[in-house]
Amino acid sequence: MIKKVFNQRIKPYFINWLDRRIPPAAQVTLDQKRIFILPTKGGYIWLSVAALIFILAANYTNSLAFGLSFFMISLFMLSILHTWRNLAGITLVSKSAESGHVEELIAVRLQLQSSDRERQAVRLGWPDNEQVTYSFESNQDCTLLVKAKARGWFQPGRMRVESVYPLGFCRAWSWVQLEMHALIYPKPDFSQPVPNSKGGGDEAGIQTQSGQDDFAGFRRYKASDLSGHVDWKGYARTSELNTKLFEEPVGQQIRLSLQQAQGGGLEEKLSTLAGWCLQCESSNKPYSLSLPGVEVAANVGQQHLKECLEVLALFTSGRDNSGGEYVG
Repeated sequence: MIKKVFNQRIKPYFINWLDRRIPPAAQVTLDQKRIFILPTKGGYIWLSVAALIFILAANYTNSLAFGLSFFMISLFMLSILHTWRNLAGITLVSKSAESGHVEELIAVRLQLQSSDRERQAVRLGWPDNEQVTYSFESNQDCTLLVKAKARGWFQPGRMRVESVYPLGFCRAWSWVQLEMHALIYPKPDFSQPVPNSKGGGDEAGIQTQSGQDDFAGFRRYKASDLSGHVDWKGYARTSELNTKLFEEPVGQQIRLSLQQAQGGGLEEKLSTLAGWCLQCESSNKPYSLSLPGVEVAANVGQQHLKECLEVLALFTSGRDNSGGEYVG
C-alpha cells in the first residue's frame, strides 16, 4: 500500500525535482548539488552504540567511556567527509549505446573521469539491472547492461552512482540521466507465418527486376554495392571493378504491411512485422514494408533490414495517406 501511494503521488514530484536539480546531459559532473548522503544500516548501529556508551558514561561518570563514545562519533563524522569526497568531482561521459530489440540487454559504454585523486569502490548501474563496481585513478571505461523496456529512442532512465567507501558508515549516491542515441526495435514475434509472395501465377512472361536470383550481366561498381555482388575474379584479370547484376520475378517479392499482421494492438502487430523482416532477411528474399504514411521499397541486405526496423521502432499510429485514422 505504501509503495503504491509513493509511485502514484510522491514519485512524480521526486522525478520532476530531480530533472531540475540534475538535468539529463551527455556529460555530468558530480558536485555538492548532485550528491546525496545518509548513514547506512551499519552507520545507524554504530551511532546507536556510541549513544548507549555515552549514556552509560554519564550514569557512571566514567571518563574512559566518554572518550570511547567521542572517538566513535568523531570517526563517523570523518567517514561522512571521505565518503562524499570519493564521489565528488567524478565526471560521467556517455560514449555509445547499441541498438537492440525490446527485452534485450543493451550494452551502454561510459567513461568515468577523475583528474585529481584515486577513487575506490564506485558502484553504478540501473535499478533492476546488474550493477558493477570500479576503482580507478584517472579515466575508466566501463560497459553496463540494461534491459530495454520500450521501443523507440533508448531511454533507460536514471542511473544510480553510489559508494560506501571507506568504512561503510555512510552511503553517498546520485541519480544521473545520461543522453543515449540508440534505437530500440520491437520485440520480434515469429509465431505467425510470413505472408505469401506478392503476385504469383506462371513464370512465363512475368516481369523481372533487380534482385538476387538470376545472373543478368555486369555494370560499373558503385560505392553502395554489396561486396558479395562484386566481380572479384574479373577484377583480378582486368583490374576493372564491376558489379554483378541479378534479376528476379516481381512475383517473388514479399510485401509486408500492418494490415496483414494479426494481433490485439499496435505493439503486437509491430512485433509480428519485425519477426517477418528478420525471417525474410535470413531467407534472402526481397521484401517491402508498408505502414500508414511510410513505404519502404523492396530490397534485401543488412542496411535494408536496419531501415525497416528503424521505421518500426519510430512508428506511431496516425492518419494514413487516404486520410483515414489507423486504429491498432
